[in-house]
Parts: sequence; structure tokens; C-alpha cells
Amino acid sequence: MSAFARLLLETAKGSGIVTATRGKLRRLFCIDEGRLVFATSNLVEEQFGEYLVRTGVLGPADRAQALEAASTTGKRFSEILVEGGVPPIERLRRAQEGLLRELLSSTLEWPDATAQAESGLPRLTGEITVHLTPRDLLIAHAQRHPAALDALRVRIGPPDLRPIAAGEDPGFELDPLGEYLLLRCNGSVELGAIVEGSPAEEVTTLRRIYGYLLAGLLEREDRATREARGKRREAELTREECLGRLTLSSTNEHYAVLGLDRSARREQIREAYYALARRYHPDRFRSGPLTDLLPRFEEFFGRVTAAYNTLADPEMRAEYDRQAEAPETAAAAATDTGYIARQNYLRGKVAAQHRRYAEAVTFLENAIQQDPGQAEYHLELGLVQARNPRFRAEAERHLLQATNLAPTLVEGYVALGQMYLKSARKSRAAKMAREALRWEPAHEGAAELLREAGSASDDGEA
Repeated sequence: MSAFARLLLETAKGSGIVTATRGKLRRLFCIDEGRLVFATSNLVEEQFGEYLVRTGVLGPADRAQALEAASTTGKRFSEILVEGGVPPIERLRRAQEGLLRELLSSTLEWPDATAQAESGLPRLTGEITVHLTPRDLLIAHAQRHPAALDALRVRIGPPDLRPIAAGEDPGFELDPLGEYLLLRCNGSVELGAIVEGSPAEEVTTLRRIYGYLLAGLLEREDRATREARGKRREAELTREECLGRLTLSSTNEHYAVLGLDRSARREQIREAYYALARRYHPDRFRSGPLTDLLPRFEEFFGRVTAAYNTLADPEMRAEYDRQAEAPETAAAAATDTGYIARQNYLRGKVAAQHRRYAEAVTFLENAIQQDPGQAEYHLELGLVQARNPRFRAEAERHLLQATNLAPTLVEGYVALGQMYLKSARKSRAAKMAREALRWEPAHEGAAELLREAGSASDDGEA
């Protein structure tokens, strides 16, 4: 658990202020009787007024007018907005909640942040406040961050980790996965076995485990046990073995990286991955005489994870296997533009999962050039391009094309809506959310998007 997350949970037992610092940037999180009620930053771009404009809740001119009125009357900016009645108080509360979630999630991703807590609360009279549970926010954060699966595994720890339920009341009703984890995590079962026996998919289980670790519902393991196992590992793992493994696995060929032949069953692929991850997880090289090998084993673990992600997925494995067919078959396939496009799409998707976005764009653009009629190709390229504000026009074009080709593609509407919301085009964001909910009424992402965008009808925005 990060120091910031730990202080949030400790302070949530009462009231106080948690301050997170990174260089000159400072963020304050105010907790009152166990609930997060307010958050702010010393960076202007992260303050409430800027957030209102950025999300389309308030226009720039209205913000400037409210700031001037606040300066003249000595009142707070939020007080002026509430007195004016525009935007409505409920929209302001939703915006404050959105800002708080954004600041908290961003702070949890700071690798070098410092945090401290103090009792008492600042004067929040006139401010817009909310009531959010820190534990729920920490668990929700883990559903999206980190985005890459290999980074998620590194944060949780090696597969021989034996997590322990902390014994605390979660404060909410557990679903079957939550009940399973808090029962199964008793300090005697390794992480790999817990994931193997989970009632949910592997990625879902890992993200829930990480969320529970952040939220203090799980602990990694007893300190004495961990230190004893660490000493045994150092004695067992030699430099000669490590260098030999790096040499053997220097190829990018997935089967070779995992030490398998092409007839390996899915269970064997899973077992090979966990065996390698258990023995050579980067955490084993963060201290001791082999620390100089850490960068090489971080790169190695990335290749192991890429191999596992590809071979454990039947569709991606089938495409990967086709690439290594007999020369005459491969030559015939090379003339099939649909086949080539599919290869590029799958490679681009894997590159995006590992945050190699420039590489992903190249593969995905090649896929669309070969086969422009596939909605999923346009969707994936749009999602990657939307990460960079400079390419939002191209992202919008591909996402719109995806929904034109597949009108029921809910992910496309949600992605468009999120992009419109970031550029303060709130009515178009709301329109995309409603379109997504038309096809999938229970879609949580679309419902959240509609709440953030408001219920505005299309006002003719281009």
C-alpha cells in the first residue's frame, strides 16, 4: 500500500487533512467523519473553476465573472455560483466529485510522492462538498490503473506472494469474488493458486486483489514470513542461473520465451508463466547482490507477460501461430489483405496494452489501410489516438467511422463522449452517452458519462 493510500485510510477513521506533495505540486484531501468531502491543488489548472470550464459545466466568461464577483465581495468562488443558481447545485456537486476522483486517482499514480496527515479541517464554509468513502475510491481506482497488465502484476507482487485478509469490515456488501478473496487469502495460499481458483476472469481477479491491497482489506503477507522467504530466495538464485535464463530468453518468439513447444495446452501456458514469474519477478532483484540485473529482468518480465497475453488468448494465439506456418502457406497468406490486416490489428492491440502507442498507431493504420471496413480496427486506433490531444481530430474521425460501421458499438460512443467531455462539448458528450445507453441500458461507463455531461440535449455543436 502506498503511503498516500495508507494515510487516507488512517485519517478516514476520524477527520483530518492528507497532503500529497510531488516537487512543487501540492494536493489537499479533506476528510470529515470518515468521508472525503473536498480536494484541491495549488496548481491553477487543477482547481475547481478550471475543472468546471474543462468539463463544460461553466463557460470561460461565466467563470471570469464569478471570480471577479468573489474578489469584489470577499466571498468564495463557489458561493457566488451557488447564489446565482447557475449551474444548479447538483451539477456543482457532481463536478466536485469528478475533480476529487481525478485528483485522487492521479495522486495514487505518482511514483515519487510524499504524504502527510494532520488532524482538523480547513474552513469549508461556502465550498462545494461531497461525501465519498476513501476505501471505495481506492478499489475503484484499481479497476483502471495501471492500464498495462504487466505493470499491474508488478505492483501486486510475485506469484508466490501469500496475501492475508486484514480482518477489517469492508463497509459494503461483498460480491462472490470479494467473498472468495477474503476467505481464500489466509496467508497459506500463493497468489497464483488464488487466481487459478477464482470465480472471475484472471484480469478481473488481479484488479480486485490490487484494489483490496490499496484499500487495506488485504495485506501482502506477514513481514517475518516475507523476510524469511526472501533470504531463502537469495540463497537459491545465483548469478549464473540468472544470466543463463536471460540468454535463453533473449528471443521474442513467444513459445521460446515461455520454454514451451507449439502443442502446449492452455494450462501448460499458464503454469509456465507463473513458474517464470515466481522465480524471476523483478521484485526479487530490488535488493541483494543481484540488483544490477533489475533492468534486464524488468524487460524480461515484459516479454514473458507479452508471450502469456498472446498465447493465453485463443484468437491471438491462432493468429500468432499462422505467422509461423510453412513457407508456402505463409506466402499464400501474404497475398491475403484481410489476413495481413488482422495481423497488424492484433499486433497493434498488444502494443497498446503495453503502452507502446507510437508502434500501436503504425500497426493499426496499416490494418485499416489493408481492410478499412472493420469497425474494431477504427475503434482501437481511435482509442489510442485519443490519448494525445494533438490527435483528437483523427481520433474522432476513426471513432465515428467505427460507430458508422457498427451502430451497436457501445465502446465507440462512450469513447467519443469522453473525448467530447474533455474538450467541453457537453451536449455532444451527453448525446453519445444516450446513444450508448440505447444499445446497452446497463452500461456503467455510459451512465457515468451522462451524469458528468448532464442531460443537455443536442444544441447543434459541430
